[in-house]
Amino acid sequence: MHGMQTLLATYSAEQQLRFCSDLHIATVNISDAQDALSRHSWDALLVDLRENANSGIAFVEKLLTAELAGEVTLPPLLLACIDEEQAETESMLRLKGFDHVLYFPLSKERLRCSFLSRDMEKPELRELHLLANHQQPIIDAMVSKLLQTLAADIQQLDSIARAGTHLQIANLAHRMKSSWYLLGMRRAIRSCIVMERLPQLIDEGVINEGNISTMRQRFISLIFKDYKQLVFLFG
Repeated sequence: MHGMQTLLATYSAEQQLRFCSDLHIATVNISDAQDALSRHSWDALLVDLRENANSGIAFVEKLLTAELAGEVTLPPLLLACIDEEQAETESMLRLKGFDHVLYFPLSKERLRCSFLSRDMEKPELRELHLLANHQQPIIDAMVSKLLQTLAADIQQLDSIARAGTHLQIANLAHRMKSSWYLLGMRRAIRSCIVMERLPQLIDEGVINEGNISTMRQRFISLIFKDYKQLVFLFG
């Protein structure tokens, strides 16, 4: 655990402080977490969802938006911390941008296992293995089909991302998110989570015109980069 800069955002920082100091985890109240992320480089952000899961998820959505707008640099790992009885929400949390789910009480071993997958450009085929019952020929066929689907989406993105409507981009991001999720490309998933909400973010005044331009450019760049990485690995 030594050498990993880890931050826990929680609604009860004082209660968690002593326990987390034993694990070499810095703690901060969730209201102060974005400031802590701006002032220091972290390897992992843990978000405590036990007391208020919806607010914690909304907080992460806010961070992902700020990241795509170039306002903050998030750690490679976003980890949701939940109780065992919340286990049924694990898949949903991954679709909300969390890379892994940890159960309280935290332990060095659980943290160590999560830290093994810090490379955001490396696909994690966990979901495909589960769907294919770990049968490699089926996994290979699914990867090939997903690459074909992404190739078509990439072609459409190239034509609409700069000149298309916000709704067109949002719909395409929503569709692409499923493919990226199955392929375990976490950086692409994060950007799609934001862009699929683009019309809503504009209506709510969360982002301005300057943000929109930056987000479009960064979205295009990230999606193309991660697609090229997949083609290099599987194409």
